[in-house]
Amino acid sequence: MICVPSFGRSLNNLGGSTMLTHLVIRNFAIIEHLEIPVRSGFTVLTGETGAGKSIIIDALNLLLGGRATTEVIRTDEDEAVVQGVFEPGEATAERLREILGEQGIEFEGQLIVRRIVSRSGRNKVFINGSLTTVTNLATIARGLVDISGQHEHYSLLRPEEHIGLLDAFANLSGDVEEMTEAYREVNAIRRELKAMRENVRDRLHRADFLRFQLVEIDAAELETGEEEELEGEVDRLRYAEKINDAVRSAVRHTYADNDSAVERLGEAVDALKRASQYDPRLESLAQRLEEARIAAEEAARDLQDHDLDVDNDPNRLDSVIERLEVIKKLRRKYGHDIPAILENAAQMREELHRLDNAEEHGQELEARLEKTRQKAWVIARKLSKARREAAVELRRRVEAELGDLNMARTQFVAHFTPADLPPAQASEADESITLDARGFDRLEFLLAPNVGEEPRPMAKIASGGELSRIMLAIKTVLAERDAIDTYVFDEVDTGIGGATADVVGQKIQNASRDHQVLCITHLASIASRSDHHYLVEKMLVDDRTQSIIRPLSDDERIEEIARMLGGARVTTTTRDAARELLTQQVR
Repeated sequence: MICVPSFGRSLNNLGGSTMLTHLVIRNFAIIEHLEIPVRSGFTVLTGETGAGKSIIIDALNLLLGGRATTEVIRTDEDEAVVQGVFEPGEATAERLREILGEQGIEFEGQLIVRRIVSRSGRNKVFINGSLTTVTNLATIARGLVDISGQHEHYSLLRPEEHIGLLDAFANLSGDVEEMTEAYREVNAIRRELKAMRENVRDRLHRADFLRFQLVEIDAAELETGEEEELEGEVDRLRYAEKINDAVRSAVRHTYADNDSAVERLGEAVDALKRASQYDPRLESLAQRLEEARIAAEEAARDLQDHDLDVDNDPNRLDSVIERLEVIKKLRRKYGHDIPAILENAAQMREELHRLDNAEEHGQELEARLEKTRQKAWVIARKLSKARREAAVELRRRVEAELGDLNMARTQFVAHFTPADLPPAQASEADESITLDARGFDRLEFLLAPNVGEEPRPMAKIASGGELSRIMLAIKTVLAERDAIDTYVFDEVDTGIGGATADVVGQKIQNASRDHQVLCITHLASIASRSDHHYLVEKMLVDDRTQSIIRPLSDDERIEEIARMLGGARVTTTTRDAARELLTQQVR
């Protein structure tokens, strides 16, 4: 059971942040099996040199897409396994949902990553149970964790990440979004213009084909409702004789013959009228029969007209069938019925008009492209101006933080390309300027640790300890605006002690108020400020060396802090000092 030392502070709510919640390591270097529940706030790992603390960070780096070699596999084992569980915050979850969705990987609010390194070379990566690639893993994991020291997942060692750090510091997300949208508009017009120019032959072929289709449709002179009417006429023409026989028979029985229905109804009406003088009720019945007689007579006359209307001309039948075949052929090619064919024809005319007027459209696109370029340029220049002003303040604040961290004379420089803000009338045509979704700025943070030295890329001149402190300084300045929620500090205490170590501890503690922090340290003044304290030990089990990790109780934590203060020999004095140091950190 994991216990939370009572010396720790009460934790802030990090519910909106991304957190690493669980880390499992198997057969990795001297680690046989470790399971580490990771909590919010400030977690510290301590232990003797060589106990395996940095191996845990190496395993985490592998989990984030770092380079894998068979050297990490524990002796006499076939494979090493690292697995981590992340609980993304809202913004990160949205990004992951989009990326994972594109790759067909399910995402239900939790990210589970499993990395297997095999001696056979058949290494595997699983994300939420789905097999994927290391490249995909690196893309997905980017931005989840920032590891200090000489590690791949360290934003300060990736110049392409630097401009994002500056934008976060200057709170320029709205301006960057405006720039991205303007660049997207420019690119869309470019693509349309390029396609139009590159496909001249295809365009001409398409125009000819559309003309051929429209000639075929127009020649048919289709009318809505025509097909249904023709189909009805086919049946009448095919059965004209039967229809006419039936009509004539009905006319005879109803009206034409002696003793027809009309004649008999007339006689019945006359009889009822005569009798109505004796029974007035018969008048209404006589009236109804009279109405029936009139209706029968009118129907007979209509039937006579219908007889004249039915044509049994076989030539007409052939003509109608031929017309229906034309319509059927057009339906197979252009639409399921005549309205659909006519609608498609209208769309063809519109497309043909665009194709025939492509040159004019191209000129319109050129004008739109120039207009959107100018708009994008104005936005990019405004964004660059804001960045350059912010870089001055960032340098001042980072260098002040570095002064607190015993790097007082270190210069921290934001190196821009182009070096100076281009004039307002400049344009993308300038060879030195390339406009993209972030504007035209190229930015890299440079460092000069010693007076008189030229600032150079940090990866080339800074040690692991210096990088950790530089990261700590930047993260302190960024505070609530950093998009990365989990920090891992390794080697942060290299070459420092005394008051500087206490300042480092304070700054890490401050960072943990808004971020999840894991830190490996040998200094009691840093370890005593943590919320959770784990001890990493190297032990001999069945004649094999292995690392284990365990949470410390209050008493065990006093012993460990005392060891860090006094070395191998723990005394009453060092225990009292440890107890006092821990008590001072309760806050």
